[in-house]
Amino acid sequence: MAAIAAAAATPWLPPGALAAEKQEGDGRVVAVSNEFIRIRVNRGPEEAGRFAVDTTGGDPSRSADDNKVLIYGSRDPWTSYTTVLVDGEPFLFGGATARRAGQKARVGMVTSPPRIVGDAISCTTTIGGLEVVQELGFARSPTTRVKDAARISYRITNHNTRPVSVGLRVMLDTMLGTNDGAPLRAGERAVSTATRMVGDEVPEYWQAFDSLANPSVISQGTLRAAGLTPPDRLEMVDWGTLADQPWDFPFPTGADFTRHGEEEQDTAVALYWNPVALAPGETRTYATLYGVGGVSLSPAALSLGLTAPAEVDYQYGDTRAFSVIAYVENSGGFESRGTVCRLELPRGLALGEGRPETDLGRLAPGETRQLSWKVRPTGEDTGALKIAASVVSENLEPNRVEREVIVNSPPRLAIVLTAPDKLSVTPQNRYSPNPFEVKAVVNNAGAQAGRNLVVTLTLPDGLRLVEGQTPTRVAERLDPGNTQSFSWQVVALGMPTGKLTLSVTASAAGAEEARASRSVQVPWLTPELRVYPAEQRVPAETDGQPTLVPIAVKLAPAREFFGARISLRWDPTVLDLLYVSRGEAFVHEGRLLSPWSGGRAGHGQVVGVGGERSEAPVLNSPEATLFTLVFVVKGQGDTVVEISESSLVGGNGQQVEHKIMNGRLSVAAMEEQ
Repeated sequence: MAAIAAAAATPWLPPGALAAEKQEGDGRVVAVSNEFIRIRVNRGPEEAGRFAVDTTGGDPSRSADDNKVLIYGSRDPWTSYTTVLVDGEPFLFGGATARRAGQKARVGMVTSPPRIVGDAISCTTTIGGLEVVQELGFARSPTTRVKDAARISYRITNHNTRPVSVGLRVMLDTMLGTNDGAPLRAGERAVSTATRMVGDEVPEYWQAFDSLANPSVISQGTLRAAGLTPPDRLEMVDWGTLADQPWDFPFPTGADFTRHGEEEQDTAVALYWNPVALAPGETRTYATLYGVGGVSLSPAALSLGLTAPAEVDYQYGDTRAFSVIAYVENSGGFESRGTVCRLELPRGLALGEGRPETDLGRLAPGETRQLSWKVRPTGEDTGALKIAASVVSENLEPNRVEREVIVNSPPRLAIVLTAPDKLSVTPQNRYSPNPFEVKAVVNNAGAQAGRNLVVTLTLPDGLRLVEGQTPTRVAERLDPGNTQSFSWQVVALGMPTGKLTLSVTASAAGAEEARASRSVQVPWLTPELRVYPAEQRVPAETDGQPTLVPIAVKLAPAREFFGARISLRWDPTVLDLLYVSRGEAFVHEGRLLSPWSGGRAGHGQVVGVGGERSEAPVLNSPEATLFTLVFVVKGQGDTVVEISESSLVGGNGQQVEHKIMNGRLSVAAMEEQ
């Protein structure tokens, strides 16, 4: 506010310094500082939580902006305030006030006065059942990449048992050193009268300065960036109007920035987040940045300023553009005629919106024009790229200014995949190792974090995951230069065999998909007739009745299987055969195949169980049940259910060489169970 004196200068702090809690002025201010800016918060009780921001060192390349005001109120912040709209009624955040700013609004209760937490200042207000936490700390500005911005955030939690409609307005009493009437600049607009921007009209950032040739301080409000909450509405109005009206008011479109009811220029900015229902227990956070503006300057008769994000990300499949703004000021004493400004882009950046060359025509002495372009990374080049703006005139010397933009290469994923080169076969006719480990180590060699990392294992026929494992693994992020390991346990089925190739893919937001493959040599496994289970122990009786025991006969692998005839024997004093049930090897698409025989059962044996697949294709499967024998227990003891004779026929009509694994059964006495 120009009508109130600016704050006294405060000594500059060395790089990295952070001020402890201070008793400044009348003891009502809590402050934190770094080498760029200082944040001050009113301790209260009146106006508790209201804040101000000023520079310490500001822009290191210029001394003119040292110890300058960015938000008025260095000694006793009260002119900027925040409104919480609760079910349509405005409440002040923080302590009550008897002064003009926010005098008409109700207040909540300050439940935690301003205090330093780490390198930020926190303050809590309760409004009804809402807990509102204000936090002011340092943040890196998108246009400078250093912590020369104040992050202004509000975290609102609904502790009520019903939904509450909640909106937020943050009003900033902006000031440039001692200049309170400089125009605000957003995109291509130099705003010198009351202006409202809604929805998509809200820019990425807005800036303010008094002169390009010799600016005292350049300020910037950042509205759209990672971690921020873009406001639904941005209003640039005189301070008096916003001071008197805590929420909405008849908007004075086109009115100048003369303070309402007075005669001095006094700019202010209000950020609105529309009211939205907040459910019981729900928390919502709003955040914005305000601090030192990043503008590359070239003073001359035609002064140039160029601003753009200091760092942007290039991502595959995402052509998101960023804003580049050039300011042209006629700083000389003569009118500039035939003035033309041109944007120059290097390889790796392309124009998305706007023309590269703009004819500005005549510029009066002291006049400033601004131009805005949308530029997007192409991926052809990354790293530190230089953009430039140049201006020529028929009667004034040309000028040119450069600005560096770091384009981060996207997440670049690479996979190192390990698995056994080959499996061996044990004397027991089993693969070793089986299961075996497949391990993928994913590395990010790009300059951006790989978010939502998804890694998927794909297996060929003949290999499968152990039960309970999933082929896809997910990680929240993979930071640049880091690796993350994923492993699976894989089982070889023995059908098919040979060189089996598995693969792993990795993807992340903005990254090209990475793929790696590896072959595992799976040797031929001699088919084996297996009597399952290989070892079994059962009681003589179950619920007072003789125990029934099913025992399956399986073929693994069932490679080129056409038919079988099998005879088995066992101890008849322990088991008695009830019946034989055919397995899936002799069923096709729900149809029982023929010929089929359940065999001839006799004392402790069954002869000639089996059949053919003459009505169906030859079976190729890692394992197939040929049939199941269902026994009833007759007595205690041990018995081997063994194959006495067997014949397997392949698809070519030839006998199939095979091995046999018999099963052993123990029947225990009742008292042992």
